[in-house]
Amino acid sequence: MFKKIVLVAALINLTACAGLRTTDDTYSAHAESFNILFFQIPGGDTQIRAKELVPEGGEIKTIDSAPKDITSLIGFINRLIGIDITVINGTINKK
Repeated sequence: MFKKIVLVAALINLTACAGLRTTDDTYSAHAESFNILFFQIPGGDTQIRAKELVPEGGEIKTIDSAPKDITSLIGFINRLIGIDITVINGTINKK
């Protein structure tokens, strides 16, 4: 039963997303990955994937990321089984 739950969770999270939401003068970009036993699905850095979505003329105001280091308890648990998420917020300078 546990194997089936893990398989279903992995399949659902294979479609881990990255996206962008904009208004007239602000934006919010995000990227997520699923972590299970120190493997990321999809692989790669979520900060890089989120930064690639910043619109032209976008100025980054904040970057929030889940801890992914193994020097802290929450970072270790998140890498063991959890979600790695990065959210970037900022303004759009239209010229």
